[in-house]
Amino acid sequence: MFERAANWIRRRTQGRPFEALQIEVTTRCVTRCVMCPRVALAGEWPEMDLSWGAFQRIAAVFDRIQHVHLQGWGEPLLHSRLFDMIAVAKSAGCRVGLTTNGMRLAPEVSKGLLDLDLDLIAVSIAGATRPTHEAIRIGSELPVILENVRRLLALRDRRGVKRPKVEFSYLMTKTNMAELPAAVDLVASLGADELYAINLDYVVAPEHDVLKAFGCPALRDEFGRIVEEASKRARRVGLAFRPYPLEEEEVAVCEADPMKILFISCDGWVSPCTYMGLAGRTDIPRRFDGESLTVPRLRFGNVLDQDLAEIWNSPAYQAFRRQFARRLLGVAARAMGTVTGNGDGAGSKMPPPPEPCLTCYKLFGL
Repeated sequence: MFERAANWIRRRTQGRPFEALQIEVTTRCVTRCVMCPRVALAGEWPEMDLSWGAFQRIAAVFDRIQHVHLQGWGEPLLHSRLFDMIAVAKSAGCRVGLTTNGMRLAPEVSKGLLDLDLDLIAVSIAGATRPTHEAIRIGSELPVILENVRRLLALRDRRGVKRPKVEFSYLMTKTNMAELPAAVDLVASLGADELYAINLDYVVAPEHDVLKAFGCPALRDEFGRIVEEASKRARRVGLAFRPYPLEEEEVAVCEADPMKILFISCDGWVSPCTYMGLAGRTDIPRRFDGESLTVPRLRFGNVLDQDLAEIWNSPAYQAFRRQFARRLLGVAARAMGTVTGNGDGAGSKMPPPPEPCLTCYKLFGL
């Protein structure tokens, strides 16, 4: 079975073996979102941009990357050379996307993104009404964001093209869940391509714990009805809609998929994901199950000192990924045992994940 799995992985990795490379181009932002670590850690937060030299070193492996996503803990449209970065990645044959708060999508910016044939743009919102959204994403203005996206989509339509795909990311919290169905109608009215409702799965400060919409037994039925209503509206208007689960269930490999995806912070350090790679820090503060914790920042090398391929193939990084490979094989063996009647099936446990992942909500499917 292991050999079959290895052959499948080998076939998948021919050509461009990496599914995605997420590059943080800046830690700066014009908003002060209440749940963002750059706000919670304001006194310790570094304001920095990825250097062009570091980007060029990263770009040396673009021929092995399927998708390049230019976003981390800051607003990518603040970087003075973002358009150059997109052009380099596109010229290497990569799909390119970015996530933005939408405030800087002025007409000339939208035109530039379409000229570059950007593949994907995700816009973050936290409410279907101005008071709700702006109470969470402080410093942003919902009408400005919506008008910016409306102009972008109108320009895309006039050109008769389908790119960039325009998605909206709706952060689910206790304070805005009731507006999720209305957000479906709002996004559909703009002509956007997709809406996905995400969880507040990285929390730093105790006061933000109460914002989480997931893992709330007293609200489970109410929130479930809201998500179902949003799903019905999405089907009715023909909008692609993906709500994240609101109940925890351990997964073998989280959605960040550190076996195929890697993250580079704007100080050049390579980590498995944004949750392990806060720039300028050696530790990662987080809240998990009501407790404040600190885990070491997981760094496998810096692109300013080493080639990215060398970092990826380092013994420490390979050992990290092997722990997830064992979990995948464990799940496959358990499923096979259940089907064939051999082994203990669902009664067996998955091998443990890497230590820093034990207290990450992403590992629990959220």
